[in-house]
Amino acid sequence: MEYKWLHKCDSKRLILFFNGWSCDEQPFKTIGSDDSDVLMVYDYRDLTLPKQVIESIHLYKTVSVIAWSFGVWVAQSALYPLKNMLTRTIAVNGTVKPVDKYFGIPAPIAMGTLSGLNDRNLEKFQRRMFSEQEQWECFNQNKPFRPFDEVRNELLLLMQHFKVQVMKDDFYDTALISRSDLIFPTANQYHYWEGKADIIELNHGHFCFYGFDNWEELIHLIKL
Repeated sequence: MEYKWLHKCDSKRLILFFNGWSCDEQPFKTIGSDDSDVLMVYDYRDLTLPKQVIESIHLYKTVSVIAWSFGVWVAQSALYPLKNMLTRTIAVNGTVKPVDKYFGIPAPIAMGTLSGLNDRNLEKFQRRMFSEQEQWECFNQNKPFRPFDEVRNELLLLMQHFKVQVMKDDFYDTALISRSDLIFPTANQYHYWEGKADIIELNHGHFCFYGFDNWEELIHLIKL
């Protein structure tokens, strides 16, 4: 894994963000922070959580985890031993069964994305993450910089990990589900999270972050 500080102001509150597949910090430049430090983890070719991220968790009074898309699976895998140190855990448009007929992305679709992946199809995938033209244009102006071969290898390795690692279903407190998600089927997300986490519905597509001015707004949706 790689990590990068999106916001650092010596706050006592940390938001630890597990990004989705193929992304980096570029699409999130327009999202501010009110009074929290925001640390992003990305690039899941290696699932080892960096020592600096673990050390950071120990330094803050509150640690909120926001995990998006395939990052939902990765965050649980990486952070489960540290669960008692986390203030809240939020899954955004993903499940811990990410490739699954009933609870995630159906396997034929996921495998088709991998086998047919090229620059053009990656852009088509990115466009499908948005239900609103204005938000897509914002993303298009702030696209990830990661090399194509790196992104394809990341997806290949994630698909292999999904097959062999058995995950627990008691890590997340809250699931945010977009009603117009064309990547992670909305119905499958509901099937998975019902009875496992509090569900909050969003009126967005798979990439929902441009519906918020800052990271704290996602957390404020949740009633503690």
